[in-house]
Amino acid sequence: MGSVAIRKRAISPEQKALRRRQILLAAAHMFATMPYDAVNLADIAAHVGITKPALYRYFRGKETLFLALFQEELSALADDFRRAPKPAAVGAMSAALFAGRPLYCHLSAILHTVLERDLTFDEAKDFKLGMLATVQDTIMVMGDWLGPGHGLDLELLALQFQQALIGVWHTTHPTGAMREVMETLPELKSHCRDFEETLAAHLTALIGR
Repeated sequence: MGSVAIRKRAISPEQKALRRRQILLAAAHMFATMPYDAVNLADIAAHVGITKPALYRYFRGKETLFLALFQEELSALADDFRRAPKPAAVGAMSAALFAGRPLYCHLSAILHTVLERDLTFDEAKDFKLGMLATVQDTIMVMGDWLGPGHGLDLELLALQFQQALIGVWHTTHPTGAMREVMETLPELKSHCRDFEETLAAHLTALIGR
């Protein structure tokens, strides 16, 4: 992944917005390709072409950078739901939209371990309230897809969708030696499941369509 670094200090709002965008792009690449604990701010800053202290002007630490990236991916996913045509198979469509945002799925799978780390009360509160506001948009879309009389608690359904996504992502994306074993041994081939297909089955079971 490449980026055009701003070598001097960002002054104007446009420069600051570009600098923040560069940081998030570099972080997205690293979080997608490396274990969370292996990602460090010094490497992200070097990729962007700034110093680590300069990066701190935008993000207090790795946790807040991670959460900003997650919120951005969540907003993009909500846009995908809003733009999608009303489907007959709601579970399959939802799974396809999730699968179309693999970075969101990957970040979701490690989100709760991040939230348990070095966040202030205000940082955690702002993140959770921002996440709730974004999810509400998707809940409205789901209500339209399901139509009147669906009888489902849509807020609970959104939580169950996220829980299913996290579980299915982990079980369909083994790492290290476990991945090698799963892909190599013939007797385990049947346990290598496709993420979107498996998630669609779970989501369809939750809503019945």
